[in-house]
Parts: sequence; structure tokens; C-alpha cells
Amino acid sequence: MDNRLKFKKAIAIVLCLIWMWVIFYNSSNTGKVSNDRSYAVESYLKKQYNRAKELLNAFDKEKTINSVNDSQHKNQDKKVSSDYKQKTSIVNNGIKQQANKKDINVLIRKNAHAFEYLILSLLIGNLLFIFDFKGRKAIIYILFICLFYSVTDEFHQLFVPGRTSSVVDVLIDFLGAVIGTTLFYLGYYFLNKHLNKLYNPLKEKSS
Repeated sequence: MDNRLKFKKAIAIVLCLIWMWVIFYNSSNTGKVSNDRSYAVESYLKKQYNRAKELLNAFDKEKTINSVNDSQHKNQDKKVSSDYKQKTSIVNNGIKQQANKKDINVLIRKNAHAFEYLILSLLIGNLLFIFDFKGRKAIIYILFICLFYSVTDEFHQLFVPGRTSSVVDVLIDFLGAVIGTTLFYLGYYFLNKHLNKLYNPLKEKSS
């Protein structure tokens, strides 16, 4: 049992170190490489959005055609087609005006920041709990470690070509850590509560 616990501790430490290296590696990429990656994600998301939109449009057209009466089929179909084109044009114009490539790229990058530190907070929380370090103090340590690493990471970006250091990015990283810590604690106590309900009746029967 002692060896099993040591193995768990070792795995938890290694996972934390690996993820910290992943964050460091991503920050080591030049501004061009980072932008190209963000635009690639943007392009993929747009393709998936357009595919979903085409499927929905085909479904709506088929539903409309089936719902009209035979006697009014031609007139109704023209009206629906006209309304549909008008609505589509309004939506497309709104999207073009409100969201350009740069805005979407920034959005992807900021979400990536938050996601990195969400995962890091989960891994650090798991590590502390394995070492039986729980409660409010553990929350403070999780958030402090994530915040400290975020600050050092932003400092490191000052020396990477095409990258800058930003207080906003630190706050976004910290927000991701707060969300991750919240999810970790909710998940941990939710599982504990249900496991206790499951095992308590078994203990009572055995006793």
C-alpha cells in the first residue's frame, strides 16, 4: 500500500511538471508561430460552423417544403426563400462587422491562456490532495502557485521575439486557475459524498 501511494505521488508530480513544461513551450514559440497556430484553430472552427450551418439550412428548407400545402406551394416557397436570404444576409453582415480575423484570433489566444491554467490548477490540486494537504490552505497554495507561474511565464515572454508581457494575460490565467480550483473542489466533494452513500450501507451490512 505504501508503494502504491509513492507511485501516485510520483505520477502527480510528473504530470504537474509536464504541464508546466507545456505552458513554457507554448510561451517559447515566437509571435508568428503562435499566431499561425491560432489562425489554424480559427479556420478549423469556421469550417465546422459552416458545415453545421449548411445542415441546419438544408433541414429548415426540407421542413418548410413539407409543411406547405400543394395549392400554395410555389408562392410560399418563393416567400420563404426570399425571407431566408434576407435573414442570412443580415446575419452575415452583422458577423462581418462585429468579428474580424484579429478579434477571433485574440479570443482564441485568451481562452487558451485560461485553459492552460485551468488544467494546471486541477493537477496541482490533485498533487496536494495526494499529499493529504486539503482545505482552505490548499486553495490558497493552488492559486498562489498558478499566479506565481503565470507571472514568471509572462516575464519569460519578454525575451521571446514577437511576444509581449501583459497584466491582462496574468489576470486571465488566474481566472482560469480559479475556475479549475472550483471545479476540482466541487468534483472532489461531489464524488466523496456519493461514494460515502454507496459504501456506508455496505459497511453497516458487513458489521
